[in-house]
Amino acid sequence: MRDLERFAAQHDADPAELQRRLIEAMILGAAADGRLDPRESAAMLDVIREQAEFAGIDGELATLSLSRAFEALVDEGFHVRLHALAASLPRYAHRALAFRCAVRVAMADGELHPDELSMLREMQRAFLLSDAEVERAFEQGRDDQASIIPDEVEPLDAFLDCLLMAAASNHVLADEERATLIAFILSRPEFDGVDPDQLNEYIRISLRAYSRGGIEGRLQTIADDLPLPVQRETAYGLAAAMVVADGDVDDRERHFLSSLRAALGLDEARAALVLEGVADHYSR
Repeated sequence: MRDLERFAAQHDADPAELQRRLIEAMILGAAADGRLDPRESAAMLDVIREQAEFAGIDGELATLSLSRAFEALVDEGFHVRLHALAASLPRYAHRALAFRCAVRVAMADGELHPDELSMLREMQRAFLLSDAEVERAFEQGRDDQASIIPDEVEPLDAFLDCLLMAAASNHVLADEERATLIAFILSRPEFDGVDPDQLNEYIRISLRAYSRGGIEGRLQTIADDLPLPVQRETAYGLAAAMVVADGDVDDRERHFLSSLRAALGLDEARAALVLEGVADHYSR
């Protein structure tokens, strides 16, 4: 199985569709000003030919995808296409991968120009990527032979979902509760570099999906996105902190934490220690 097929299979994506999204990300990285330099076109084709992530893609199809993505950029503008691309990549891992593609092309000449850096920072905000994730992408971009498939991505979507469900386990989030949630998220080091406006939009979209899918489905998705024990414990700790931050834990919140612990497969004793530590922190 090719790298991209394996990556897509792990994250519920069609490899061909994901390739098209990656190509659009490269177009945005190369032509944010509405122009496409021939050298940039050559660089993108080089990426498609050289990178294992695009192994087996038909040359004519790749060229057609590049052409269509550029036409959409010219017709609709950078900001519209950027946010459309972000919306088409609901998984954090896919957005991190697309960002790496854009960086790879933007750095094809060995440096990042101010306008390119500005574009990539806007892409970071639209994709809700952490500063650490972006720095890793830049480091990989400096190595022309580096694979754009990330070895590991931060499961920020899963962490955000845990916090959102803790704050709105009845599927409703009042304006005051939303403001409290956003302030709490932005205060946490796990979410350094996250843009408040994009975060607000993420919450709006996630609440809609949450109300349709129910708590069990969302909990299972969170568990699937957190394969490492340390990630699961971090997610539980964040949710616990959100719940106890106001000093009042009601039955609904206790039930949510219990359901989250079970979904994550955390030992009851360990979860109790995490909750105790969080409660102690907020009682000071």
